This record gives sequence, C-alpha cells and structure tokens, in this order.
Amino acid sequence: MDLIKDFGGAVINLLYLSIIILMLYYRRHLGKHISIVIAAMTVTLLTETTTVVLQRMHIIRFTTPYYVVGIIGIVYLLFLLYFYKLMQNPQLKKIQLGIVAAHIINFSVSAVLNENFFNVFPDITNFTSIFLILVSLFIFLNDTFNSDKILLIKAFFPFFVAVSLTFIYVGLVPILFFSNRIILETEKLIFYIMLYSINIIGYSIMLAGIFFAKNQKKSII
Repeated sequence: MDLIKDFGGAVINLLYLSIIILMLYYRRHLGKHISIVIAAMTVTLLTETTTVVLQRMHIIRFTTPYYVVGIIGIVYLLFLLYFYKLMQNPQLKKIQLGIVAAHIINFSVSAVLNENFFNVFPDITNFTSIFLILVSLFIFLNDTFNSDKILLIKAFFPFFVAVSLTFIYVGLVPILFFSNRIILETEKLIFYIMLYSINIIGYSIMLAGIFFAKNQKKSII
C-alpha cells in the first residue's frame, strides 16, 4: 500500500512540475492570465511536497491544515479567478464573479462556524467548492463553444485546462464521497489506484494542451 502511495504521489508531483515548467517556458503561447494557472499548480505542488517532506521528517503529524488552506482556500480560488478573467460575455462574467464570491463566503463561513475546520477535513466545504468550480467550468465551456474560439480550439489552452479540471473533479467527487466508508485493505488499494489514475489522466490532458496550443500557435504564425 505504501509503495503504491509513494509511487503514485511521485508520478503526480512530477506531472505537476512538468506542467509548471512547460507553462513558464511556453507562456506566450498559452493566452492571457496564464500566470494564474501557474500559481495554482505551484501551490498544488508545494502543498503536496511540503506535507510529505514534513511528515516524513516527523515535523508535523497531521497534513489536513495544509490541504484545507492550500487546496480548498487558494487553489480552488485561483482556478475560479482564471475562468472569471477569461469570460467575454458581460452577463456570464457577472455570474462567474458571483461564483468566486460564493466560494470565498463558503470557505470563510465554514472556517468561522466549524471549530475543527483546519483539523478535520471539511468535506461539505470541499464538495460545495468543487460544485462551484464545475458550474464555473460549464459556463466557461458553454461560452467557448458559442464563440469563434471553437474554430481554433486546439490553440486555445484554457479549453484544455477546463476539460482537465472537469475530468478530475467529476471523477474525484464519487470516490471522495465514499472515502470515509473504506475499511478493508482491498478497498483502500482500489481507492488509491482510482485517485491517482484520475489525477494522472486529468493533468495529462492539461500537459497535452500545452503542446497543442504551442504547435497550433506556431502554425498560425
């Protein structure tokens, strides 16, 4: 079990690092506000690696506070801001801004009302924020398919980010929902295999999108 967790975690972190490096290198091909995605992926990588290192060095025992602040608090917010910034339709942009505000309120209210918010992973807060992200992604994709960007979709990197996140969050919701009901070792094994597989496939879509956008932009130029 530990071998699978270590291997899966190492592969995903390597994938995060590759995406960050490639986005930095090809950022001029990836559209406006790419710095927000770079920041989100950097926080994700730092959260994952820092918690593993500190736990292995026995400096910390519980990693929940890092994930609550790093992933739910910061990464989710950055992705929501990214899609808000990309919106062209004024009405839809207002809705996206409302979604950003709803996430901030959801996180803040949960932190105030829940005494163990930073010590026990807040499932309800997490699922609520994921739902908001999925709504934001749906609005963005709908706006994209109803614009001229559809004609050069392979050169539009935000489309790949949206597809990647949609795959990841839709895939993770069911297995995270049942994670607290896992008892047997075989169930844990299946859980981690599914968890890592979804993340690897999802972020591979984002990685592939970098090359698609880069090659399409160069061919257009």
